[in-house]
Amino acid sequence: MRRRRMMERRRSNLLHDTVYRRARTTVIAAVHAVDDVATGFARSRSRILFEAASPMSLAVFQPVLDRLRHDPRIELWFTTSDRSWNASKLFLPVGIPGRVITSRAARWQKFDAYINADFWNMTWLPRRTERIHLFHGVAGKYGLDAPTRIAPVVATFDCLMFPNRDRLRRYAEAGLTDPDGGNAALIGFPKVDCLVDGSLDRRAIERALGLDPARPTVMYAPTWSPYSSLNSAGREIIARLGRENVNLIVKLHDRSYDPSPRGSGGVDWRRELNAFARRYGIHVAESADASPYLFVSDAIITDHSSVGFEFMLLDRPIVAIDCPALIERASVNPDKVRLLRSAADVVADGAEAAVTALRALHRPDRLGGRRREIAADLFYGAGGATGRAVQRIYDLISLAAPARDELLAGRQPTMTGGRP
Repeated sequence: MRRRRMMERRRSNLLHDTVYRRARTTVIAAVHAVDDVATGFARSRSRILFEAASPMSLAVFQPVLDRLRHDPRIELWFTTSDRSWNASKLFLPVGIPGRVITSRAARWQKFDAYINADFWNMTWLPRRTERIHLFHGVAGKYGLDAPTRIAPVVATFDCLMFPNRDRLRRYAEAGLTDPDGGNAALIGFPKVDCLVDGSLDRRAIERALGLDPARPTVMYAPTWSPYSSLNSAGREIIARLGRENVNLIVKLHDRSYDPSPRGSGGVDWRRELNAFARRYGIHVAESADASPYLFVSDAIITDHSSVGFEFMLLDRPIVAIDCPALIERASVNPDKVRLLRSAADVVADGAEAAVTALRALHRPDRLGGRRREIAADLFYGAGGATGRAVQRIYDLISLAAPARDELLAGRQPTMTGGRP
């Protein structure tokens, strides 16, 4: 199906439209068709492979995973091709002990769908499968708002699950997708549904994290890069707020713990944060999913990270640290820089960030209208994105989607239509 659509989109010319190429395409299509039929007869369940580039990738996919894993008609498989994390570090901590394979082994197996959350970390499967991309952020870093340099990679996907209309429009204008061609799906961002759907309990999270509910909570969440605020201002922010009468949560990006200079700047941040925790009693976030930490925070300090935008869904104060080198080196979309700063207090260094965050706790409504406006634009239909993503996956694998209560109860789906 994917190859057929790609061929239909390709312009016919003297280079591509030759007898040899037409014959080759016909033969390949026939081989895939036989493989599809043979596989369909050989097994009773649909197989979906998810590839994680880091723990954060899995956090992005987790809401969808939680729905699909209850369907007895589906087998979920997992892999990674990233060198910084092996399977045990990625999947065992979140309770995925089985059906984890290497990317090399995955290439020889047949899957009905392949789901990926990072264009730069992916496995090519030579046997025909529906390729699905679930975006892992909205901050517009590393050209992700329109990555024309990797256009051939983007073109291999049968479905791009866009978090908002703006990114879909940018991909269409760059020629990376055809909004009317079937591979562009306006889904939203499943990862943030829990921030608005009532499923999180602030008091329960505070108890689990050991936070004092009588104190306000400030979260420091820099992005990953040797040029982020973590390296230039992080220690001062933590030390200053650690001495104040607040709960301080420090949430680093996965790659800030990567020992390579590209990720951490050459600093062992796990060791440093543990020392800060012993001295000041701060909470160092261990989970890759920022949502619970965001939900219990009354203000956030960041530089330029997707969590800064995600926090807008909660309509609480944001402090943005100006990091010109980060904006340049991380190829951040200037529009996204202006957007974040239009709803935040922008500061120059760690000392000013700490003071501004404390002041913002007393003025939580300031810039509220702007935060709500941006959140509505960046997170299409927040609260319902998971359902839309799950439905689209079922459509792509030609499997009838069950009702949500049937999935969560683990009952065999009872609906008719599509493949039972």
